Amino acid sequence: MILDKSTDTSGLTQVAALSDELLPVFDKAESKYQACGIELFFVFRCLPEEYERKSTVRYAKKDNTIYFDMTVSEDQYKTFSKSRQRYELSHYFYAYLSDKLKKYKIEHLIHTEFMNDMEEWLKDIGWLQSEFEVSMDE
Repeated sequence: MILDKSTDTSGLTQVAALSDELLPVFDKAESKYQACGIELFFVFRCLPEEYERKSTVRYAKKDNTIYFDMTVSEDQYKTFSKSRQRYELSHYFYAYLSDKLKKYKIEHLIHTEFMNDMEEWLKDIGWLQSEFEVSMDE
């Protein structure tokens, strides 16, 4: 398994920097799930609502890659603190990945086990905090 990412954001939010926090998580997933011969590629977009860009997912059979194109609202995120942005982005990322990934049959991948690992690894980097934890940071 290979995990990679890209961003499409302005400098008005912390989404690009926050997505960089995922690199150690991606390394752990690649190491543990080497037998899965697939790439998961994530695009983190933080765009104005007027663009009306929706999140999408697609499988490119030729590349054996699932593309997760996730869009969040720049209009909302630019009003949030960095810790609130991390909270919102991390919960959206986890829920979106879990929901969309279960639609694919990936050899050597048990969805529940993978998502449990992802939850643990995300918490290790300070993602998936509770509302209370975020309020304490602010």
